[in-house]
Amino acid sequence: MPGSVVVTGGSRGIGRAFVVEAARRGHDVLFTHRGRTADVEATLAEASAAAPKVTVTPVEADVTDAAALAGLAEAARAHGPVDHLVNNAGTLTRADLDSTTDELWQQAFAVHVTAAALLARELADALAETQGSILNVASTGGLVGSLHGVAYGASKAATVGLGRTLARELAPRVRVNTIAPGPIATDMWGALPQDSRDGVESTTLLGRVGDPAEIARTGLDLCGWTYATGITVIADGGRVMS
Repeated sequence: MPGSVVVTGGSRGIGRAFVVEAARRGHDVLFTHRGRTADVEATLAEASAAAPKVTVTPVEADVTDAAALAGLAEAARAHGPVDHLVNNAGTLTRADLDSTTDELWQQAFAVHVTAAALLARELADALAETQGSILNVASTGGLVGSLHGVAYGASKAATVGLGRTLARELAPRVRVNTIAPGPIATDMWGALPQDSRDGVESTTLLGRVGDPAEIARTGLDLCGWTYATGITVIADGGRVMS
């Protein structure tokens, strides 16, 4: 029987897609959320429809709170074997250098880098027992520079570096990889003006943005690549190339 998958930021967008896809593949799932009841219920409903026999457990947790992360890891270990950790939780900060406050900078790194590192430390032994993997969700903005500002771009670049370093430290029993999505059709994408969305799609080789489910499938496939560690997979429809 598959072990469980831990997903941070699993109540919306790409995180919800990871929860649903992991459940569809037969994994029990524990996912973090920030208390938005409607979002949690929607995630649970989608996962149940996809895989009614697995257990999906929401855990309210602020990923910038080390004690909350320790509690999440404890709950995951108590549930049983842990196959994969998906560090997906994110915060989008649109601010250029002049308008980036210390708080915005620290928040971006706390969510994208520190939380992922702390959870990796908390669950490293459990993942080693299953020869499992860690998947960090970065962004193409962390590879080529971000339009959302320095805090977002720099912290997502650090996410990539964290994955490579953890791959070295946790080998050979735990694999650590990164996925870097381009623009994806989440709520945030839908809130952009139509002309902005048209501009992005016109400069993407596949002529469209991605669906969250495509990122989840790609990411969980990567988790199963048993001879791959320390790599970053770009899933952006060819936008970086265009």
